[in-house]
Amino acid sequence: MKENKLVTISEFEILLSSINCCYAEKVSKRLPKLTDFSNEIYDSNNDINIDNLLKDIELVTDIFFKSVCLRICAIYELKESRDLNIDINFKKIWGLIFESISILPSDATISSIGSQGFLSIPLFKFNIDMEKFDFIRLHIWDDSLDDFINTKTCEDFSIHTHSFFAESWIICGKIINNRYNVNVVEDQTSHSLFTIGYNKSLNEVNQHTSNANNTNNFVNVNQISNENYSQGSHYIVKAGDYHKSISEKKNSPSATFFSFNGSKGLVEQSFVVGPSNVTISEINRKMHIDPIHLLNKINSKILSDGK
Repeated sequence: MKENKLVTISEFEILLSSINCCYAEKVSKRLPKLTDFSNEIYDSNNDINIDNLLKDIELVTDIFFKSVCLRICAIYELKESRDLNIDINFKKIWGLIFESISILPSDATISSIGSQGFLSIPLFKFNIDMEKFDFIRLHIWDDSLDDFINTKTCEDFSIHTHSFFAESWIICGKIINNRYNVNVVEDQTSHSLFTIGYNKSLNEVNQHTSNANNTNNFVNVNQISNENYSQGSHYIVKAGDYHKSISEKKNSPSATFFSFNGSKGLVEQSFVVGPSNVTISEINRKMHIDPIHLLNKINSKILSDGK
């Protein structure tokens, strides 16, 4: 980690815009622009010191400005640790993210259930250049979320690939990651490859609905690993590799920071494995689920684990 957390003005603008786009659109006008920051954040070379954002943050009265500052500090630290391939300080980063969300009204946060059944909260998204695509989210698994999803559909379409290199850091709980060899065959089998189509008229950060469409390519599926990860551990999934990640919930939440990174690898198309007798399957997602109760559960668990 750099001793002085300095970024250029252009780098800071990218960081700021990539964070601001992950708040609900209804609060976009309340989020800070570069010109809203005081001169105190600049050093003598006109670079911006990230640490200076936190120095006077307790004096900040605007909750949206404070939330963005907290998130900038968290995302900067996570990205730096990730890109330098060093252990992330997940408790520090969690504390910043937890406060940045919890101080805001619930509807200021984009919070919806993804196709794999977990709650997804976008934190940072850079998508101007797909080869440098960078998307960081908070993922939460909890038994209470089962009320909002079709658990059978989630299980039937749980084995999938990603278009981008993916990394996951476990904040609390336990995550099971299974990897698979998936091969297209000519003979009919019980599974086929599906592509995912999104309803692009809705929020572009977390889509509301998606369809799994059968490509009519039959496949054989063989599991090749069963990996268990707990708090503080980390795993990667290369672009195009098949896997399934689930939580060992047991009436307790699991949470991860999750990253897509195009600069570390990307493929043109991602796929999902599903039942070959299904032509199309709609995956409905509740547009907004208040995350505060789950965030408080996770925070209490992290604090108790630290004793």
